[in-house]
Amino acid sequence: MKQIFTTTTLVLFAILLFFSSCNDCSVSVAQFENGDSNWTVYNSGDTLHLVDEKNTVFRFVNTRITSDPVPGEGFSPTDACIEQYDTRRASVMQETTNPKRLPGLSVVALKKPSVIQVSLVVVNRGELPIPDLNTPQHASLQVNGFTYQNVFDLVSNDSIPDGVRRILFNREYGFLQVEYFRGVTTHGRVLKRVP
Repeated sequence: MKQIFTTTTLVLFAILLFFSSCNDCSVSVAQFENGDSNWTVYNSGDTLHLVDEKNTVFRFVNTRITSDPVPGEGFSPTDACIEQYDTRRASVMQETTNPKRLPGLSVVALKKPSVIQVSLVVVNRGELPIPDLNTPQHASLQVNGFTYQNVFDLVSNDSIPDGVRRILFNREYGFLQVEYFRGVTTHGRVLKRVP
């Protein structure tokens, strides 16, 4: 899987460079380095077990890892010459029941030339960006009987029914807790990582 991922990424970058050379355009691509890609936490085949307040366990499995070049700040896909590309990497976790009872969870990292931005996504329920990657809200925090270090505590400003209300996350274990607003499908569930 990693080889396919790497090969696909290299082919995309080669195509970008080829088309940009037709326009005499110098192109640079922001690359993940120094462990930045670890922000997306989950790799192919990884699993995540979350339990709700009724002790129902939900199993999530990694179904996709993507890495795509996107036009950098100030550029759009329609520009004849895009001099700066950022790289967007995403890791998607899907619940394994059929039909799915809960929306997928995704960690999205955007690598820019001098910074990396990370957002936590609950598919069709909300996206919460981590405001400062160097400043987690909790040095340590207990979730479901286990103490985690450097925990980000993100709260949504939008109280949409069934939308994501709060996410606890750290770089080592990923999603530690996902809370929903009360609604028809998610019923205000609070899901906690099974240690």
